[in-house]
Amino acid sequence: MSLILLLRHQTSAFFQRFGWAGIGSLLAIHYLASYLLLALAGEQHLLQGQDFTYFYFTTATTVGYGDLSPKSAFGKLVTALWIMLGGIALLTAVIGKASASVGELWRKNMKGLGDYSNLKGHTVLIGWEGEASERIVELLYQDEATRDDSLVICDALIEENPLPGRASFVRGDSLDNPVLLRRAGIENAERILVHTRSDSLTLAIVLTIKAIGTRAHVVAHFNDSERAALARRYAPELECTSNMAIEMLVRASQDPGSSAVVTELLCVGDGATQFRHVLPEGFSGTCGELYIRLRQDHGATLIGYRASGSSRFEINPANALEIRGGEIFYIASERLEENAL
Repeated sequence: MSLILLLRHQTSAFFQRFGWAGIGSLLAIHYLASYLLLALAGEQHLLQGQDFTYFYFTTATTVGYGDLSPKSAFGKLVTALWIMLGGIALLTAVIGKASASVGELWRKNMKGLGDYSNLKGHTVLIGWEGEASERIVELLYQDEATRDDSLVICDALIEENPLPGRASFVRGDSLDNPVLLRRAGIENAERILVHTRSDSLTLAIVLTIKAIGTRAHVVAHFNDSERAALARRYAPELECTSNMAIEMLVRASQDPGSSAVVTELLCVGDGATQFRHVLPEGFSGTCGELYIRLRQDHGATLIGYRASGSSRFEINPANALEIRGGEIFYIASERLEENAL
């Protein structure tokens, strides 16, 4: 047994240098040569129909059930020295190379060397900030609109995938590198979230995304509201958020409980949450009519409206405001279905 194991180890190391085409060709040649040698030995009972393939692989893998066996001395010699030893070498090479390929692919993806440029309809999170980013992922997976989407994390500092099994990972030297962002698949993504340690880096990423072009909805977070305003000026089609801690502090002091209300509206889970819904192109009516319909049919509350092609939001819109398509923002316990209205 030790001789067989030694043979397996040596042949596996030797055949690792061959490509799949080379190993496949050698295996096919060995298979055909085995058939011809057994035919010369007169072992016709081993060559009937599928019997030879069954005999070849059970012998080459050293399983050897014994229901088929050679009868002539030459046939036994061919089986022992050619089929068994040659098969061990070739099949070990196949198994070893397959295992190495799977391991290499796993290591490549863990180290962030994969390429997801062909992925479509996924979510890209640019920047990894430890617990804050884990919270972002948790909230994404809580919402049914994103829980089934693929997630690609893109970062330049961490060495390995922080969420193996839950997200894919790409890594590069700089987060504003177009090559890295393309590997993350930003061009065909459904949504892109930018959350980094530096507002300057976030601004650079936003400008790079704008230069590359994407069909995704891009949201970038800034700690400084002035940087957020600057980003909106250069990339108005992107959505930029800024730290509202000061505004929240003042509002909570003036209207106690405001911070809890805002937190509840932004968090997905139990209780009411703020959602967005795109209206059908042919939808028409007034905000008052839609408000009543939402309350009666869906238990939702209309809080905002934006007309198609407009950048202006109507918060707490007047009842008489005409609606012609566009999008609404509402408060509800769950998201409306796509064809709900």
